[in-house]
Amino acid sequence: MNMKSIKAFILILIGSMGVHTAFAQTTRPPVSITLNYSIAQPLGSLSDYAKNTSFRGWMAGFNYSINDRLSVGAKVGFSDFYERVPRAVYPGKGEDISAVQTRTLQTIPVLATVQYNLTGPESAVIPYVGAGIGTANLNYEKYWGEFVEKQNKWAFQVSPEAGINIPLGKYSPVMLNANLQYNYAPYKYNEISNFNSIQANIGVKFHIQ
Repeated sequence: MNMKSIKAFILILIGSMGVHTAFAQTTRPPVSITLNYSIAQPLGSLSDYAKNTSFRGWMAGFNYSINDRLSVGAKVGFSDFYERVPRAVYPGKGEDISAVQTRTLQTIPVLATVQYNLTGPESAVIPYVGAGIGTANLNYEKYWGEFVEKQNKWAFQVSPEAGINIPLGKYSPVMLNANLQYNYAPYKYNEISNFNSIQANIGVKFHIQ
């Protein structure tokens, strides 16, 4: 290999490294994982059953970016709704019942998701809209003192959402994530005619190779 060939090879190598570096700085890997802490507020008949805000929740998601704006994926989560009702007398079959009621409903949604970014990947703040559709396991338990009335059931669930991603630096693969989602499931049992809640999620999203 003569001197001209060596110089040409070095120039091509430097050029290809420059292109690779520029590409790496202006894109993110297509695969991402989101981990969130969740707070959920019951609505409708669920609020009549257990009115307290749930601070015991989490959400984890996986996404694959089709392009800079559109991604698809899946997520799973958990929320625990709880209320303890002071002792009262309840009408029963043949006789009244005096008891302290403890009411709980735990939900585990498993959803397929789609998200659309409203700005490009270079933005300091990336707002997005999305939706999840799938199923949820709902575990109902109402304690009358020591006795429990319970049901465990899977139900269809849909969860539209809106949120933001805030990169930790331009084109950073790590972002802060915050979103608000509405959850609906046609779940009916005793006092609950439908499952409805508003859920706030906050955490981190990171893209991986």
